[in-house]
Amino acid sequence: MTTKNISKKKIRETALKYLAGNRLMILATANKGKPWAATVFFAYDKEFNLYFFSRPETKHCKHIEKNSNVAVAISHDWGEPGFIKGFQMVGQARRVSKTDYKRLYAFFRKRFSWADESLNHVLYQIKPAEVYHINQKVFGHFYRVRVL
Repeated sequence: MTTKNISKKKIRETALKYLAGNRLMILATANKGKPWAATVFFAYDKEFNLYFFSRPETKHCKHIEKNSNVAVAISHDWGEPGFIKGFQMVGQARRVSKTDYKRLYAFFRKRFSWADESLNHVLYQIKPAEVYHINQKVFGHFYRVRVL
């Protein structure tokens, strides 16, 4: 659905502000036709790349090794009754390469200082293919709006 009288820039800004106010996402993966959903902490950048920290032996990380296609949903308390907010995305997930690890780990750590205590975790990146945001108060309806 499109949103009249709201610029693409405003839609992006609204979605980024929503991400700033949240820390957890639901990550959906699948392997051999069997889906899985996991709750993970995330960091994000202005291009809507999402970064999460997890142990490689978890089911969702094992799925990503076999099938990099993932979906993400982020939601939290509605706030005012009758106003829905949310974030949905599909993209490609990968374990962060050794070349990029130090830089992206520092980026993730800015948001989650406890990362240093989780030495058995590694960093993953999700590159977006499609990004949608729902913000009934700003957009004037409860339908998702394409951001990217």
